[in-house]
Amino acid sequence: MPFLLKLHHGVTALYGAMFVALAAALMHLWQAELTPENSARFIAALAMLAFHTLALLQLKISGRLAAAVAVCWHLGIWLFCYTLLAGVLSLPLHLSALAPYGGQSFILGWLLLAVALWRRN
Repeated sequence: MPFLLKLHHGVTALYGAMFVALAAALMHLWQAELTPENSARFIAALAMLAFHTLALLQLKISGRLAAAVAVCWHLGIWLFCYTLLAGVLSLPLHLSALAPYGGQSFILGWLLLAVALWRRN
């Protein structure tokens, strides 16, 4: 298996572990401390993290478009999910202006997937 594919699968598996750990921490540690607005941000970040982690694991196409899809989704996870979580948890490198770029990266990844699937069939 090529190095980049191993890296992709390894990082994606780490996203799954992060999702479970963050969901547990939210329920057991932070739920009472967060405002309703911050809880909503946290849950939105977790939902996008979980959904795109599963999507990355199921990406079964190959080629340059598939690689572009994976890159867009990885960027989306870091730009959108991390930015929301960093804001809620006061983590370093919180740049709230990056969240919209993460959302756009997710959308671009889905559009590229549509093109890749259209071309394949």
